[in-house]
Amino acid sequence: MKPFNQLLQLDALGQKALLDQKEISVLELTDFYIDRIEHYNPKLNAVITKSFELGRDQAKKMTTTEGKVAGLPFLIKDLNAVRGVRQTSGSAMLKDFIAPENDEIVNRFENAGLIFLGKTNTPEFGFLPTTEPLLFGPTKNPWDLERSPGGSSGGSAAAVAAGLIPFAHANDGGGSIRIPASVCGLFGFKPSRGRMPYPTYMNHFSINHALTRSVRDSAALLDILNGAGDHQLYPSFASQNNFLERVHETPRKLKIAVQYQENETIHFDPETRNNMENTVQLIKDLGHEVVEEMPPIDFKQLAKHFINIWMGSGSAIIKHSGLMTGQEPSFHNLEPLTFNILKYGRDLSALEYEESRVYIQKEAQKILAFFHDVDVWMTPTLNQLPTKIGKHADPDTDAFQQMMDNMLDYNPFMPIANATGQPAMSVPTHWTNDGLPVGTHFFGRLGEDQLLLQLASQIEQEKPWLHYYQNISDSL
Repeated sequence: MKPFNQLLQLDALGQKALLDQKEISVLELTDFYIDRIEHYNPKLNAVITKSFELGRDQAKKMTTTEGKVAGLPFLIKDLNAVRGVRQTSGSAMLKDFIAPENDEIVNRFENAGLIFLGKTNTPEFGFLPTTEPLLFGPTKNPWDLERSPGGSSGGSAAAVAAGLIPFAHANDGGGSIRIPASVCGLFGFKPSRGRMPYPTYMNHFSINHALTRSVRDSAALLDILNGAGDHQLYPSFASQNNFLERVHETPRKLKIAVQYQENETIHFDPETRNNMENTVQLIKDLGHEVVEEMPPIDFKQLAKHFINIWMGSGSAIIKHSGLMTGQEPSFHNLEPLTFNILKYGRDLSALEYEESRVYIQKEAQKILAFFHDVDVWMTPTLNQLPTKIGKHADPDTDAFQQMMDNMLDYNPFMPIANATGQPAMSVPTHWTNDGLPVGTHFFGRLGEDQLLLQLASQIEQEKPWLHYYQNISDSL
């Protein structure tokens, strides 16, 4: 008897073991998840382009499941190119664009033997911490269908949490892996800058990885993504670590700084504070030292300069997308907020951009110096519980100061790791009485991805979360 009833109780590597033991075939596993997407996606709107024929063809051609993740179904966030598949980036300007080639990251996933079943929803060009593009409509959080799954990797997060796929691709330029991980109860890891290549038209804040149900799944995917590309401009962290092989090693006793202080920028929701207090106790019980410290930074000023770089880069991404389709980006083919980002980037002077770049570098030096005395910095992932759909995605919003203030209040910590390049992660450590997940965020030293993963694995073993996903399967 085939173990279909077991699949949703397992992480991706647990399902991989069934493939390797030949208890289930690659095609059977592929068809199982195609059925899951067909049945549950109408409620969630997580998958916006299906590539079932491509996936079944890949499954039929697979002659061996040798490899860490070979034979497992997978979804790609709709910001990345998959050969022969529609790539919209959530924008009407790209609604009919078919990617001629895979990008480098997708090539690595394909070479690892993953089976592509489709593309996941994203806000237009990945610009918001929620997933509600006008082109496709909002993705819904499977824990509460009136709430957002976060963004910009909200489609991937909703799909993984709801069991539409074992794990899924995501990327992070200001929290876009870690925000959805927190609000969907997943593990979300942002690797160190330099772990893998990124397109030349994007700023160095962004990096690719995935959203997973377990820490070891994330480590396995990092193994296949790790390493420089053929045209890498900057030094990279060589693939010397086997992240999966070492993920369950007990880390040394760590000195972990904790962010407890509230100020004019940072206000903790009661559930967020409750989660922090419980997680601090858990960290102490694991044998680590906890100190109440934070880097000497001005969150508002850092956010202001981060937004300048982010808007300038966003404007370049919009222009690049227009060149791909032969269209001129305009108010008629962009969402109002996206069009204003384009204008903001065009109006930003070279002097303003350079001032912001220098400011961020100086603040990054302060933050990295802070890590001379501590191993890890722990904060809430977000200040608030998962937000209602519509809160951060008003199509009429064109007030940039209002947008910046709203996002900073919701998400004050995530962009810091993008600015510094440090590895960072959101770990699902708490569920409210109403069944909503809450994540805890951890920053590590640049290049110490392995140490963060080992800490996450230690937390996961002490306070498992895999069983929570059954609640979604029972309620959808």
